[in-house]
Amino acid sequence: MAPEEPKLRRTAADWEERYVDGDTPWDTGMVDPALRELVEAGCLKPCRAIEFGCGTGTNAVYLAQHGFAVTGVDYSQLAIEQARHKAAAAGVAIAWQAGDLAEFAAPAEPFELLFDRGCYHCMRRAGLLAAYQAAVGRLLTSGARIVILAGNSDDTQEGGPPKVSAADLCGDFQKLCRIESLAAHRFEDLGGKPGPLAWKLVMTRR
Repeated sequence: MAPEEPKLRRTAADWEERYVDGDTPWDTGMVDPALRELVEAGCLKPCRAIEFGCGTGTNAVYLAQHGFAVTGVDYSQLAIEQARHKAAAAGVAIAWQAGDLAEFAAPAEPFELLFDRGCYHCMRRAGLLAAYQAAVGRLLTSGARIVILAGNSDDTQEGGPPKVSAADLCGDFQKLCRIESLAAHRFEDLGGKPGPLAWKLVMTRR
């Protein structure tokens, strides 16, 4: 019997269901090593930053602790509530917003950094790539840095996050951004164990 196709999650209610059920394997509570490496190497310097699909806020809190002025956006209200508690416990101020990226209004001062660990590949699979691209164009200033971590189609294991080829990933952004680097990466599972194969894409907004 062929494996069942994963449910395409398009709405806030879909993602809220995952958090209510505790079905959130991506929420490891650990800062992604790619983000940590870029910040600690000085490749990403404190600025106005936004995280798409921030979940319960682990990476957003890390950025705020390193001097970034951070906004975190997620479909799930429950995830945002948990992120607020996490930020308060860490003693950092972060602007949180629950809702659809397509409805996120452009700020008075555009963002200078976008970090995304898993939002892009989910929106792409759900047929919402155009909305994602529009949000990048609307919310980021020219010259903004963009770091996207996405599922890698070279991963032969079943399951895991939505998978994207290198050609499709670059093609989705080549008109809007200058691609700096694309490298294989691994998501971390709970306990720091190596997880699914991923891409680490670093770009600059044109």
